[in-house]
Amino acid sequence: MTLNASIGLRIATLRKEHNMTQEQLAERLDISIKHCSSVERGLSSLSLEKLIDVSDLFDVSLDYLIKGPSASDDSIKHIWANLPQSITSIMTSKNEEEMQLLLEYLQLYSKIRGTKKG
Repeated sequence: MTLNASIGLRIATLRKEHNMTQEQLAERLDISIKHCSSVERGLSSLSLEKLIDVSDLFDVSLDYLIKGPSASDDSIKHIWANLPQSITSIMTSKNEEEMQLLLEYLQLYSKIRGTKKG
């Protein structure tokens, strides 16, 4: 997976976790919807200024946006330690299809869990 694709995937995930549409994100970043979509698909990149805006908007570090979660970060050591090996393998792999499939499963799980809570 390319760096742009990895960053785009993390941005798309954060956007969806915050129940935001691409149109809303594009408006907040003052970019076109087409560019927002292209960034999320890894075909384009954001300027450093826009990455800072994304970081601020979703309250994540630039390090996370660019490099992804790190097993050495104290804030997520517990989460990584409790994930099954099969999931951590997918998350650290460069297989874009596997990562996308895992993301879709997690989004479905989130929807199901949200439905059960309500």
